[in-house]
Amino acid sequence: MRRFRLLIYFFLPILLILSGWVFFSKYIRPNHYQLLFPYSAFQFKDDNISRNRIGKDNREQIFIPEGKAIVGKENYEEEIQTDSFWIDQIPVTTGAYKKFLEKTNNLAPRYRNEYSKYWQEKNFELLPVVFVSWGQAENYCEYYGGHLPTEAQWEKAARGPNGIILYWNDSEKAFDHANYDNFFNGPTPSGWLPAGKTIYGIMEMSGNVREWVLDWMSDPGQNLKKEPWIRIKNEELPAPDSGRILKGGAFSDDLSHLRLNFRDSHDPKSPGSNRGFRCVYEE
Repeated sequence: MRRFRLLIYFFLPILLILSGWVFFSKYIRPNHYQLLFPYSAFQFKDDNISRNRIGKDNREQIFIPEGKAIVGKENYEEEIQTDSFWIDQIPVTTGAYKKFLEKTNNLAPRYRNEYSKYWQEKNFELLPVVFVSWGQAENYCEYYGGHLPTEAQWEKAARGPNGIILYWNDSEKAFDHANYDNFFNGPTPSGWLPAGKTIYGIMEMSGNVREWVLDWMSDPGQNLKKEPWIRIKNEELPAPDSGRILKGGAFSDDLSHLRLNFRDSHDPKSPGSNRGFRCVYEE
């Protein structure tokens, strides 16, 4: 009997540890930021930010002053003078997008498979909204008096006046700065990694979700002269085969996509699990 008890005392803790590990690996590790539930996400405050304000959608916006922007990949880099504008500090969240849908009676994005939880479960409302097409993203921005950024505006806000390409050593696995390379196995809450902020205090311009911008993909440098912003509607310009530009890289991308001068593109009518957006405002 004593021997039996010793076996129980010895093996029971091991069994509990193994069971806990299996449960953690299967149900928690794929989204292990859930361990912070309720989320401790916040909007990062920085004394170096020149100006900030709360927009019409009750989200933080950062002021970007007029001046020089270094835009484009190394072989096609240009200096462009940009007017001042405001930009969202973090990508538009699922919670903010749901409020927009309630006000406008628009249909929700078509989440599918495991991504349905991002829309249906309240604790995912701090994640950046995904599965939004280019048109859905632009409609949100226009409703609140803004628009998607041009590529030049996006790079000005991300890279600053000195044309920074990446805010950390690209030889490091800097997962405390950005969500990429499937380290977190999905999107993380917007504003969750403030160490990756830009010189203006804007967050997540590298990683988490790719961000739609106004411009069509074309020959390098061709889109960069669209300053000041001119409204570009789908019906006003035939869609080229290369699609609309996406910037910043996503949780599923490798480090090369996170470089702030990198360009992706996709069919504007096609949403996806790694595509989100933020807005800019001229006033």
